[in-house]
Amino acid sequence: MTNKCSNDHAPTMTGHWSLSLGHLLVTGIWALFICMGCERTSSQELVLYTSVDQPYADPIVREFENRTGIRVRLVTDTEATKSVGLTERLRAEKEHPQCDVWWGNEPFNTINLAAEGLLQPYDSPSATDVFQMYKDPDHRWAGNGLRARVIVSFAAPAMPAWPQGLLEFADIGAHFPIAMARPTAGTTGGHVAAIYVLLGPERADQFFRDLHDHNVRLLGGNSVVADMVGRGTFYFGLTDNDDVESARENGQKVDLHLPDQFSMGTLMLPTTVGLVSGTQKTETAKKLIDYLLSQQVEQKLLDAKFVRWSVRKENDVKAMQVDYREVARVMPQAIRRATEILEGRDMTPSPSGKGPG
Repeated sequence: MTNKCSNDHAPTMTGHWSLSLGHLLVTGIWALFICMGCERTSSQELVLYTSVDQPYADPIVREFENRTGIRVRLVTDTEATKSVGLTERLRAEKEHPQCDVWWGNEPFNTINLAAEGLLQPYDSPSATDVFQMYKDPDHRWAGNGLRARVIVSFAAPAMPAWPQGLLEFADIGAHFPIAMARPTAGTTGGHVAAIYVLLGPERADQFFRDLHDHNVRLLGGNSVVADMVGRGTFYFGLTDNDDVESARENGQKVDLHLPDQFSMGTLMLPTTVGLVSGTQKTETAKKLIDYLLSQQVEQKLLDAKFVRWSVRKENDVKAMQVDYREVARVMPQAIRRATEILEGRDMTPSPSGKGPG
């Protein structure tokens, strides 16, 4: 009987191994190309932690990507934990950094990160014309664009005269509803610490006792303060200039006031950029830092009304004269103390001898 399966079509061990080896070779080559591509993409992708609000940060970062071909993964924070949440994340990742560049919306958390060794020196050529008070003498961070802590008021014809300064703001709360963000929220913590540095512990304690006694409402963030004032829920509030601008764009009736222009001045807040210690992409990260510190980016932040003043030019605002490093140093303790008083948990007798404030 003739075998129906001819030798010409029968699989052989040699043919089987040739096919398998060929398949493995092709698969291996493709895998090599894929891995090479992944490595290129990985080396050209930066991770940026930023507490700058995403609507302002995102278009700036995307333009950098379009110009350079370097991808940037933007990691932002929530309103209630702005700056603080990302700061703690960077601390937690100290041994295994997941971030390459830091872009803070204020200086104090950045200063503390630098002091803890989480930011490394880089003297960016983009920061050569930045005023010295807005950059680290050891080149671990530099500022770009200035915001300010302001008083926001409801805009209505029958409104009382706005408080000229922080002390008047506390006093007016005895007659009109006022609000501020919790000291743990965003830039409020730095503002609280600056008040302690400027006034000293006793006078600062009394200021926060006055706020508590006059029923200041503590809200979840600075944007919430501006929004609630715009709704007429509160007459006055403490917030940042960009939050007032955002409320206006959303149709809220609010006015912005710079406090203490004839006394201690208002607290000015530069955004701050630094190179994260331990990054494996130092040279690529420096390109992003140079861009974020450039005059062009500062102008974009000005045009978007996120910042209102330049770190490179004199302006007509009387700034609060405090040592930013000292403010950063006392900030954790100042936040705890102010929160304790504002929440009515202060058991320290007041100077008047009336018991807890």
